[in-house]
Amino acid sequence: MTSHGSAPRDAKFQYRWVADELRKEINSEAYGPGERLATQEELASRFGVSRATVSQALAILRKEELIVTRQGSGSYVASEPDETRQVPAPTGSPEGGVWAVVSERVPPVLLRPYLVEAFEANVVKLDVFSMTTESLAARVVDQKDRIVAGEVSPPRSIAARLLLPNTESTALAIPRQVSGEDDPRVRARLGGILHSHVTMLRSALFELRRLKLVEEVDVQVRLVPFAPQMKLYILNNRVVLQGFYIPEEGTATLPDGEEIATYDAYGTGATLYPFRASADSTPEQAGVVRAARKFFNATWENLATRAAF
Repeated sequence: MTSHGSAPRDAKFQYRWVADELRKEINSEAYGPGERLATQEELASRFGVSRATVSQALAILRKEELIVTRQGSGSYVASEPDETRQVPAPTGSPEGGVWAVVSERVPPVLLRPYLVEAFEANVVKLDVFSMTTESLAARVVDQKDRIVAGEVSPPRSIAARLLLPNTESTALAIPRQVSGEDDPRVRARLGGILHSHVTMLRSALFELRRLKLVEEVDVQVRLVPFAPQMKLYILNNRVVLQGFYIPEEGTATLPDGEEIATYDAYGTGATLYPFRASADSTPEQAGVVRAARKFFNATWENLATRAAF
């Protein structure tokens, strides 16, 4: 999932870019659950776009159920009730009643609360399959800062395994020109974004070892010759967070300033759905965690190659 950077000049894509930036801020908790967003006039001024563009962007976030709009009051980040979320069964379901239960009491859009919990363990294990690790790197830096500041006891060890797309592979479905043509410049752009965030994550974790706060730190990166369709976090082998990369048409701005229409999965704020394997978990929850671990391990061992960085 790659970042837009500056606003695209093509008005066709500006509302998607604005939605992307706001989604990123919601995911990073710049806006918390229940908090009011800036007014449309303020957002238009901030992003340098029209109010109509802002309105289209907010419509996307409402459709994704990330915000709610109250007549005469403005738009607010959606809040989850402090209770188990139950999803009604589809029509014709033989079981009736509830067919899926998300037992977490944290809004599924947020990654940070789960990493806070993960880093409070004595042994921290992070298995991640994503496009760039952009969301993860920022949140890991937050946890590093908490440990350095003495806000939380440091773990004894931290191990991270990162599965990422090989940007040298011509088989990547995204990012790719809308025409379907493979463009090495588009892949190189993704590679630069990917490399910068992996470097940020590695630097944060190894700083903890350098400061002698964490005894053991291990970060391994392997590459697969395809783009992930799903973002997957497995935290301490017990919590799974998953979200889908939605291919959308947008623009990629190349280093020379040329803009190319591409299909990509934009933004760092993919909605995450949590599953937990614990004593009080439902069989469905625990089953998802087991399947995710099996999927990750098999992909890591059988399809991935060691990264050169």
